[in-house]
Amino acid sequence: MQGCANDFGKLIGKVAVLRMAYGCPDAVPALSEWKRLGAMTTKGLDYSMNTINSEADDSKGLVENLVNNMDITISGEGEARKRDKSTEIGAWRMGKYIFDEVQAGRQPTIWVRFDFAGEDAGTYIVGYFNTTAWSGEFGSNDIATFTGEWKVYDADTVVFEVADSIEATGVEVTPATASLVVGATQQLSGAVQPVDATNKSITWTTSAPSIATVSSTGLITAVSAGTATITATSADGDFTDTCAVTVTAAP
Repeated sequence: MQGCANDFGKLIGKVAVLRMAYGCPDAVPALSEWKRLGAMTTKGLDYSMNTINSEADDSKGLVENLVNNMDITISGEGEARKRDKSTEIGAWRMGKYIFDEVQAGRQPTIWVRFDFAGEDAGTYIVGYFNTTAWSGEFGSNDIATFTGEWKVYDADTVVFEVADSIEATGVEVTPATASLVVGATQQLSGAVQPVDATNKSITWTTSAPSIATVSSTGLITAVSAGTATITATSADGDFTDTCAVTVTAAP
């Protein structure tokens, strides 16, 4: 969405990430402990809301439905690798974990995190879930696949976070001044404030392209003797900051 301060476009499904971590329900795992499940083809979230009907006579002729609870289910399908990657939980490790837990008389519980817009977007649901379904398909002419389903085990652990956009408040260019000889180049740095602003895009312009040009990444090229002002403008809020450039002839 070129030229827009923020991208509010449609969410493409492949940016959703399903991650898991082993542990007990009394402590949320550190971010370093979370691993992707595997090579996923689909990820799903189903609230499965249970309802009751109100039969009170309100003379409207309509049955009123009331939600009394939700049976939240996270599911996923993927393609099995010959061997699990070390950076993933993987189909084989997950299958063995489920088998070992049930054989030992324990619940095959695991921390589940569903990031809806990517791992760093800040919109996700996380909680301690029970593995309620697991299966694999191994057709001789097809890629081997696996399917899993997880339902809430400890309701106190479930959290749904939605990240709002963080607006820019300014932009800073470094260095503030630059002295170059004709033909020389210098890279400028532009930082949108605050550091966690959602949109960090910057546009670079020059007041005198015959003296100094600037690329889309902030690289100055000295063209001829004179002075020029290089301006960085934030896409969000149109905040600006400048670098004063002096260009001298080559000796």
